[in-house]
Amino acid sequence: MPNFLQKWIYNLSSAAPLCLVFAFVWLTQYKTFFVPLICCGVSIILFIAFKVSFAYCKRNLPPISIRISELAPHDAWIVAYIISYIVPFASIAIEDFNPWLSGAIAAAIVFIAPFVNSSAPNPLLFVSGYHFYQIKSEHGSNYIFISKRKIRNVKEIKHIQRVFEFLLMEDIR
Repeated sequence: MPNFLQKWIYNLSSAAPLCLVFAFVWLTQYKTFFVPLICCGVSIILFIAFKVSFAYCKRNLPPISIRISELAPHDAWIVAYIISYIVPFASIAIEDFNPWLSGAIAAAIVFIAPFVNSSAPNPLLFVSGYHFYQIKSEHGSNYIFISKRKIRNVKEIKHIQRVFEFLLMEDIR
């Protein structure tokens, strides 16, 4: 199972698209480059850290045995992500922006991210071509399952790796 740092990177990297949207909004409203460059830099660092961490994770996770009883597509979350996070974030008025309050919220998220027990789908994985599924084990536990393939039947899943407590992925080695 991944370590503390990898879980932290996985959760924080979900904010990379928000950093890009904020940079674009700032640039269009203020026409200055300092803040957008910082936001783009943070987004790039999160993206690279996520790619490196996820690649390491894929290579080093041991396979697990689990019997799946139910499978349901879970890709629709990206629409909710766009509507509930990116669209409102893109329409903020920068004049009302409080850097101290925003910094305090960002710091709280940074410190809380590794301790979150649930695993949300990561938008960077979606952009990389992964599909998300809700699966239920025969013991009644619910998981999010990640695969590059489009899966229609439980029997198509052969090898599984545990990424986090409630996040599994297809082992394609």
